[in-house]
Amino acid sequence: MLKRFTQGLIVSALIVMVAVIGNNAMLSAPHLWILIAIGVLASLFQPQYNPFKRSPTAEDKGTANQIIWSIYFSQLSVLIEAAYFRYPASVSWSTLTTFALIQMVSGLAIRTWAVFTLGRYFTWHISTQEKQTIIKTGPYAFVRHPGYFGAFLTYTGTALFLKAWFSFILSFAILLFAFLRRIYHEEKELKLNLGNQYDSYCNSVKRFIPGIW
Repeated sequence: MLKRFTQGLIVSALIVMVAVIGNNAMLSAPHLWILIAIGVLASLFQPQYNPFKRSPTAEDKGTANQIIWSIYFSQLSVLIEAAYFRYPASVSWSTLTTFALIQMVSGLAIRTWAVFTLGRYFTWHISTQEKQTIIKTGPYAFVRHPGYFGAFLTYTGTALFLKAWFSFILSFAILLFAFLRRIYHEEKELKLNLGNQYDSYCNSVKRFIPGIW
C-alpha cells in the first residue's frame, strides 16, 4: 500500500506542478490540493499499475494503458486551461464547484467499491481466471462496469471543478472512447469464456450508466 501511495502522490503532484508552473498563485487555492488527494486515493485503492509496461495478455489490446494515458492527458489539459485561460475564475467556489466535488468523490467511491467487490477477479489487464464466476453483487447489481463508470465520473468531474470547459469536452470524448473500447474487448473475452451466463447478465444489467445504457 505504501508503494501505491507513493506512486499516486508522485504522479498527481507531478501533473499538477507541471501544469501550473507558470501560475504559482493557483497553489494557494484548495482546489489543486483536493485534486492531488483524489489522485492519491485513486491509486491507493486499486492494484498497482505501470503505464510504461506492455500488456502481458493479447486480449487486452493495449486498453489498460490507453485508459491511463487518456486520464493523464485529460487531467493535464484541465490544469493547463484552468491555470492559464480560466484563472482566477477556475479557483472560485460556486455551486458548480460543490457539485463537481461530489461527482468526483462519488466516482472514486463507486470505483473503489467495484474493485473490492471483484476481489481476486479484478485484473489490470483483460483476462479471465479458471472457474471464474459472474459477480452480481454490490455495484455489479446495477451496472456491468461500475469501475469504469466511477473513474469516468471522477476524471470528467475535475474539468467542472476547475471550470475548464474546453477540457471538459475533450475529457468526456477521449475518456468515453477509452472506456468503451476497453468494455468492448473485455466483454468479448467474458462472453467467450463465460458463455450464456454472461449473455444473460448482459440482458438484465446496463453496460456503463446504471439504468440508462
